[in-house]
Amino acid sequence: MNTKKIFYGIAALLLLYSVSSNALLAQKQTAANKLAVNTADSKVNWIGKKPTGEHSGYVKLSGGEILLEKKEIKGGSFVFDLNTITDTDIKDEDMNGKLVGHLKSPDFFDVAKYSTAKFVITKVTKATGTAAGAPKATHTIEGDLTIKGITKKIRFDASINELNGKVTASTTPFTIDRTLWGVNYQSKSVFAELKDQFIYDDMTLSIDLVTQ
Repeated sequence: MNTKKIFYGIAALLLLYSVSSNALLAQKQTAANKLAVNTADSKVNWIGKKPTGEHSGYVKLSGGEILLEKKEIKGGSFVFDLNTITDTDIKDEDMNGKLVGHLKSPDFFDVAKYSTAKFVITKVTKATGTAAGAPKATHTIEGDLTIKGITKKIRFDASINELNGKVTASTTPFTIDRTLWGVNYQSKSVFAELKDQFIYDDMTLSIDLVTQ
């Protein structure tokens, strides 16, 4: 057999092997950089207040992923299942059910029409400070929060840890103005005649996140 043909044949095989190996490595790296959220262990905690008291609870996640690059979060998105709205402070089962049903109604989150909410990370930076009394934050997260089909930008601090390819994150409590997302029920800024029969516009949220 011609020596040149043998040489070119070997070279072609080596090139094909190299291209295939690089493509496979790229696929593995891409897969490794996308970490799925553990929906069983992840949730959004909420607190809503009015002059006579407050209620608290959580909402579970139905999906999401973290984009990791060199052990640093570069992006991600999360879907919140509003059908899982839960109140944790009312012990009476009937009263608890009435409150949760009201929160799911068109007065608040209109879950029959908007069953999910979504948060998309747009920027991650090293945290520059932590609120007094809050867990030490490692990063500041910015992103787009969509509720009831309305998208607004929000920002909060979080303590993020990565170990063996698994990410855990806990945010410091932060507030959002619910009326920006069309949740106007008994808002004094929308209905001035409410006097003291109002619910504060600000909701306090915190997020506990774990990847698989």
